[in-house]
Amino acid sequence: MSEEFIREVDEDLRHKQLTNIWKKYGSYLIAFLVGTVLFVAGNVTLKNYNESQYNKVANEYSKAMASAKANDTDAALKMLQKLSDEDVSGYQILAAFKQADIDLEKGDSDKAASVLGKLSDAADVDKVYRDLARLKAAMILSDTLSYDEIKARLAPLTIEGNIWKNMAKELLAMAALNSGNGEEAKRLLTELEEDLEAPADVKSRAKDFKSVIE
Repeated sequence: MSEEFIREVDEDLRHKQLTNIWKKYGSYLIAFLVGTVLFVAGNVTLKNYNESQYNKVANEYSKAMASAKANDTDAALKMLQKLSDEDVSGYQILAAFKQADIDLEKGDSDKAASVLGKLSDAADVDKVYRDLARLKAAMILSDTLSYDEIKARLAPLTIEGNIWKNMAKELLAMAALNSGNGEEAKRLLTELEEDLEAPADVKSRAKDFKSVIE
């Protein structure tokens, strides 16, 4: 059995391992983002807005959700587009994320990322939610953009003190792997593994990824 054949088999197994970990990671990230958005945006809506305006927007959002559930995505998108321009912050955030999810389901990742990009640039939205939109947009485009492009998008999120720092670095490490830059991926994963403030589950995933790369 030749060394070349053994090397090819080894690379194939490694690729399958990375793919399985990436799928597991992606599911975790999506679930986390959805849960976070629903939680924080729901709390934001408790701010002091005019009650009649709040009720109107809440009713419109319910209609949009009903249309989406009935697979009338065009109607849902139309209502969500209008809601994403409202200044009732919680529903502005919820509408934008839901609109992006529907666009993704329809296979339009560019449009989904564009919707989130608009939210990330909204000056009247708190920074934590704008950064969350930036993170999910980068995740959506991670298979189509180059590593340098993903890095540029995530750079503001990887600085110390940003609440999304760990997730941004994880996503950046995956982008590095997808681009064939194993050394850069290992560097980022090592940073996560050695970060004293990183949660235990983040360190564990970083260790798992590194074990496959090495």
